[in-house]
Amino acid sequence: MSLETKVGFFVLLGLAILGVSIMKLSDVRLEKRYTVYMVFDDIQGLNNKSQVRIAGVEVGQVEKVELQEGRAKVTAKIKGDVPIYLNAVVRVKLIGLIGSQFLDLNPGTPEAAKVKDGDTVYGATTRSLSDLIDKMSELVEGKNGKPGIGDDLKATMSNLRSVTDSLNFAIGMQRDEIKGIVKNLHSFTVDLKGLASDMHEITSEKKADIEMAITKLRSVLERVDDMLAKVQRGEGPVGKLLSDKEMGEEVKKTVSNLKDTSESAKEVLGRFTKIRSFWEFQARSVPGANAVRIDGGIRLQPRDHKYYYLGVSNAGDRKDEFKNEGDYEKKTTINAVVGKDFGPLTVELGAVRSSGGVGLKYYPFKFWVDKNRSNPWLENVELNAYAYDFPRDEVRGLAGRERRLKGPQYNVGAKYGVTRWLKVGAAVEDLGEVRQYNVATHLVFEDRDLAYLFGFVSFAR
Repeated sequence: MSLETKVGFFVLLGLAILGVSIMKLSDVRLEKRYTVYMVFDDIQGLNNKSQVRIAGVEVGQVEKVELQEGRAKVTAKIKGDVPIYLNAVVRVKLIGLIGSQFLDLNPGTPEAAKVKDGDTVYGATTRSLSDLIDKMSELVEGKNGKPGIGDDLKATMSNLRSVTDSLNFAIGMQRDEIKGIVKNLHSFTVDLKGLASDMHEITSEKKADIEMAITKLRSVLERVDDMLAKVQRGEGPVGKLLSDKEMGEEVKKTVSNLKDTSESAKEVLGRFTKIRSFWEFQARSVPGANAVRIDGGIRLQPRDHKYYYLGVSNAGDRKDEFKNEGDYEKKTTINAVVGKDFGPLTVELGAVRSSGGVGLKYYPFKFWVDKNRSNPWLENVELNAYAYDFPRDEVRGLAGRERRLKGPQYNVGAKYGVTRWLKVGAAVEDLGEVRQYNVATHLVFEDRDLAYLFGFVSFAR
């Protein structure tokens, strides 16, 4: 084979690989697909490129999401060999509990006409997390003048306080009677002492009867000695149990198994009692959006170097979303991550603001403080970074001043632990797009801290 032939062969191979790569990166499909329009009252943050699934199997993809006459219009591409009928039902669902959204499609039945290219189907309404929070709020606070659980709890505590006040008053009124009872007890002890004296006189007079009773007791004890001798010789069921080696080994194994079972139960219960829980609250002041954002959640720590965190970022009503100029952060997003320490570095993986993401926390002076045992305040210096919302491609912002945001969101910041329960910090969010600065106050309360706090408040009252 000549040199020119070899060069031409490798050039053709490179062009083929380049073409396949361009088609893959550009999401070019050679399979035949048809267009279906889907209309929803609320798509709950559905993004472009989201999957369309039937019975959990991907059959298409969302190509475009737009607003039309106050409703959301979704353009989807469906595989040509997948039939859909006009009585089809489509809903917006989540992958897992807090994953990304996808369209769950029930294709309908052949009784209705088959959907053709360019036809429209209508989506079913799905309750969102904010609807659930509203229902819980109505249950606690009440609605339409009707009392809620919170009002019932207040009434119960008021009644309990009234009962304790009445009990204290009743005890005060009956103090004289209690004194009389104590006096009667004293008289009873005096009478008991006299009864003991009388018993002594009786035993002196009935000495012969007492000797007879002792003789009978001696006879009973002799019979007991005879029974014990039979047991030692292995006679009777008890004797066989004590003298038979095989039966003794079975009893020993049974006791050993019971002991192992109790130790296992003790270990399992110990794991539950060793879990530490921390309540975390954070307020972020964002001058660029003229807003203060509230975050909160709970951190469960079964071991010193591992924890689970579940919380909410930018808590609030979805109706107030993007109400200020320069505000591009969604309301009430979910955080659910698993964190693990690797020396001075902590890695978090899971859902960050309702999207898959990763977080890093670095304590640069931790090893230095542990080694030198000096300047412990340096150990509280934290540097952090987060990356999430990787498939982001959507329009956000105040109506009339929207802005299209593309690509992952990157946040970097730093915090300092002033005390065990107070941290202050600053951060820059969304470095690739809006680049907003904020300062934050972070409160951390362990369950035992809350117990002490509530106890102190009760004592003060």
